[in-house]
Amino acid sequence: MKKPVLFSLLIGSGVLLSNNAFAFRQFLGQFTEHYDANSISTQNLTDEQSCGLCHVRAGGGGRRTPYGEDFKSVGLNEGKGFPGIEFLDSDKDGFVNLEEIFLQTAPGKAESAPAGRVELQIADDSTLRVTPSVACTTLTLKAFGFSLEAGLSDLELSNVVGETKVKISGEKGAVLARCEAESLAGSLLR
Repeated sequence: MKKPVLFSLLIGSGVLLSNNAFAFRQFLGQFTEHYDANSISTQNLTDEQSCGLCHVRAGGGGRRTPYGEDFKSVGLNEGKGFPGIEFLDSDKDGFVNLEEIFLQTAPGKAESAPAGRVELQIADDSTLRVTPSVACTTLTLKAFGFSLEAGLSDLELSNVVGETKVKISGEKGAVLARCEAESLAGSLLR
């Protein structure tokens, strides 16, 4: 008589655990949807990290990474979602979360930081100065709010060595930079 009760309790506990895991996995789906909607690929990052984006364990649950803590306190509790933590440096590695997501390094793990920086500065109202810390095989720029050369929001440049100037228009926005092969990232918010 005791075995069926214990079995029922174990089955019930398993259902409860799987429902909790499913509830938290929804945040991974929301993460992917948010960045996909903004044309920022996260597939390699989410395939590699899964729930480890926000949790110390890749399977989720338990202790959170610094990114997971920021998402809980700012994204959820303050209702700002993923955009609310994009320009925080959760893991204190010198790169804001959005730079790491764009380069597809883990924003909650300092050991997963980009290798170097792409400096972005608006030199005057129509020129963006782009300076990678090392020669960059392929430099990808993505603008939000701003327009880059010829009204583009995305621009790809090849073999960038030293400072490069790009035409920019618009008063407010953000620009992301990525040199994937060299593991460089940069951003500008104005």
